[in-house]
Amino acid sequence: MVKVLLSYDMREGHEEDCQRYVVQTLAPGLAQMGLRITDAWYTLWGEAPQILGGGLLEDKEDAARILRSPEWKELIAGLEPFVENFKVRVVDSNGRLQF
Repeated sequence: MVKVLLSYDMREGHEEDCQRYVVQTLAPGLAQMGLRITDAWYTLWGEAPQILGGGLLEDKEDAARILRSPEWKELIAGLEPFVENFKVRVVDSNGRLQF
């Protein structure tokens, strides 16, 4: 199993639009593509991304397929107006909290 980690900061003044997009479009779209969402974290203070989310896939090949897909590009393009410092990482899942 691998975990796909998404992190970003919401643009000031766009927090509500960002949250709406994530709940109504991004999360369902990723689930439809096969990502099993497992984590969603909000940073209250400190030097870390404001939002960190994660989901599981069977293997790195599934992750590569999704990250190269037109559906992924469309979902992320819809998120971009609301966020900055967007990053994606694919890591081996170890069953513990991962950043």
